[in-house]
Amino acid sequence: MDQVKVTEAKLLRGAVISKLYGTYGTDIRIRSLKNLLRSKGFVQEEELRKAIFYLGGEHGEEKLRYTHVEVNDDNWLDGIIWLTPAGVNLAEKDREDIGVIFDDE
Repeated sequence: MDQVKVTEAKLLRGAVISKLYGTYGTDIRIRSLKNLLRSKGFVQEEELRKAIFYLGGEHGEEKLRYTHVEVNDDNWLDGIIWLTPAGVNLAEKDREDIGVIFDDE
């Protein structure tokens, strides 16, 4: 994967965290998250799926997960997603992850 694609993936992960932080306290459908990301130009389903998989995986020795997803087996876009406490820490920049870049506007 070239450096531009790597950076785009990291920016997408940061955008996902930022949008979920903006709706913190409310579980939202992945479809709604995808619509929120349109302003960033991030609407490719496969890239969004990869970003959600990364953010919901376990990171480092502490086994952190930044998001939690309740999967809908019929349509993954109808799954429910929310930030975990570690995700809130990442959004508030109390924690860093080399795989996530925030585009501070």
